[in-house]
Amino acid sequence: MNYEIRRLTAADAVAYRQIRLDALRLHPEAFSAAYEDETTLNMEQVVERLTTTVTMFGAFAETGGLVGMVGLRLNRGAKVRHKADLISMFVDAAHRGSGVSRRLVEAVIAGAREAGAVELQLFVTAGNAPAQRMYRDMGFTVFGVERRALKVGGRFYDQELMALDLDGAQPPG
Repeated sequence: MNYEIRRLTAADAVAYRQIRLDALRLHPEAFSAAYEDETTLNMEQVVERLTTTVTMFGAFAETGGLVGMVGLRLNRGAKVRHKADLISMFVDAAHRGSGVSRRLVEAVIAGAREAGAVELQLFVTAGNAPAQRMYRDMGFTVFGVERRALKVGGRFYDQELMALDLDGAQPPG
């Protein structure tokens, strides 16, 4: 199947909101945001997120539906603007294993480089082996573990903190 990967716009707000809510409902341990909180957002707030807060990329199947998403958040402060964050990665289960996840991450990497970032960071829930493997295969390395990063339904989840050097520099050590 062919996929179109592109930046989401205000016109994609309804589809984005639906896939975002699906992601949070189906995999609450993978996201810092909670389904219960996101359902309270109105469409104006969803559009604002898509147009000002982060750069969201979407994967559209040839059937026209939005089947995956990922975000790029640029840091604004003078001391941290060299770093960017990959956030909110999700691909519908029916499209996993198709290479669309990798293409979404590639879009974020390109966007981060274009914005001048030299390091791209992310977190991934410990135990999510497919995601951990993909990020490692794409050159991300673990630089820490946040214990008890999330608490979902009375259970704690650790998160691996990963980074990709976008300028080819190697960390000291």
